[in-house]
Amino acid sequence: MRVKKRRKLVVRDVSKVRALRTPLRQEILNVLERLGSGTVKEMAAELRRPPASLYYHIHKLVDAGLVNEAGSRPAGRRREAVYEAAAEKIIIDRSVATEGFTDALMDLHRATLRAAERESIAALSAECVDGRKRRDDVTLLRLTARLRPADARRARQMLREIARFMKEHDGPDTPTAFAFTTTLVRVQDESDV
Repeated sequence: MRVKKRRKLVVRDVSKVRALRTPLRQEILNVLERLGSGTVKEMAAELRRPPASLYYHIHKLVDAGLVNEAGSRPAGRRREAVYEAAAEKIIIDRSVATEGFTDALMDLHRATLRAAERESIAALSAECVDGRKRRDDVTLLRLTARLRPADARRARQMLREIARFMKEHDGPDTPTAFAFTTTLVRVQDESDV
């Protein structure tokens, strides 16, 4: 049964946030966003993983209402399910202040940072293995700055612009994939103590 894809899904349900707390499930959603829709076999090829490793995670995303079954396609003598993200844009409403929701949100952040760490280490390891210094494979930047609220909003907007730029220039014919993970957080300062 085909479910109409929404333009935006605002997540206020802790079960939906919990469904996103593994890096692989986040990657599946990213692939579906890039492809529009896809079979397990197509997603596995994009992720360079065996298809069998995805089924459990896709079903968890479907159960949470973050991914929909969008139909099926012939696959030899049988039919293969086609999946798509439940919405073009999934936004987590962080104003939900229950303890369980906050804990799930922290798990989601940890999973995202674990994925970024693995990607960075793999890129650095590849640089060491082939003996070539590829200066542009890994860019790491961390800084702390004191910003006015308006400047923090502007910084967030610039980060969204980078994300939009990357999405607009992402293509199947592009030879090299780059991952972009960022965190802009307000840190505790003297006025918070």
